[in-house]
Order: sequence, then C-alpha cells, then structure tokens
Amino acid sequence: MAMSTTTVVDMASEPAPLDEVVDLARPVVERVVWATVATVGADGRPRTRLMHPVWWWGDEAPTALVSARRTPLKVAHLAAQPVVSCFYWDPAHDTVALEADAAWVPAEGVGEAWARIAEVAPPVGFDPAMIWPDGPDDPGCAFLELTAHRVLATPAGEPGLRWDRGA
Repeated sequence: MAMSTTTVVDMASEPAPLDEVVDLARPVVERVVWATVATVGADGRPRTRLMHPVWWWGDEAPTALVSARRTPLKVAHLAAQPVVSCFYWDPAHDTVALEADAAWVPAEGVGEAWARIAEVAPPVGFDPAMIWPDGPDDPGCAFLELTAHRVLATPAGEPGLRWDRGA
C-alpha cells in the first residue's frame, strides 16, 4: 500500500493597521463579490450559504449590508449567535475572511439599506429589485448589517495581514 505525504504550510498572519489590511482585502472582495457566509446555531453546528455582502471600508471597521431572507434557520442562528464569517476565495488563491457582528436591519431602515446597496456600482453593488421586484415594502425583503471585528487578507502563498477590532 502506497503512503502519501502531506506538506503542512504555516500560513501565519501578522497583525496590521486596518488601512493596510483593507489595501489587501478590498480588491479581492470586490473582484470575487460573492462570499461563503457561515452562521452557527445554539447547537454549535455551522451552516453556510452564498451571499453578496456590499462592504464599506470605513476608518473604524468595515461594515456591510446583505440582502437576506428571514429563513427560520438564519433567524434562529443569529438570535443564538449574532455573528457571521464571510469568506472570499478567488482562483488565484487570494483569500479574505471577515468576521463580523450581525444584526437585522429594522423595518424602518429597510428602504435606506435598499438605496445604499442600489447606489453602489455593479458588480459590487446591485439592484435589490432582482430579488424583490415589489421593492423594499415586499414582506420578504430584509437586510443584515455587518460590522467587522476581524479581517484577514492572505495573498496566495504569502503570510496574511490581520486586523482585529480592539487589538
């Protein structure tokens, strides 16, 4: 029986100021656009889904709005653990992981969230009417607001740069 060997590569990351991490992260996020987004329920089991967060790269922390249906599973997960992990990967193997606090945008803020996403040029932004043709008053229309507390940008084959809020 042939044995296989695996080489483990230590892909350590270095702490860095937010602006340096954003300089690496933003081009990947805006090139890839779609993120694998994970939530974790009260039972500790993760679930992932593909989502299209629209990020703003502010001075204090990156923030995003994400169109999201209020499915029973997503509602339960975010009630138990109001955090998400957004992972971006491109074929060149550049990666970005953003870990963020997550909150449902209140009903009175849905119209503003809709407008903010729609005013960002595609492919980073998009027209939410693709999902909800009846507009922001559609009963299924909802958005999550994300506030990053950790960003890790890792260029292919190189150590990453990491920003942690409060670190």
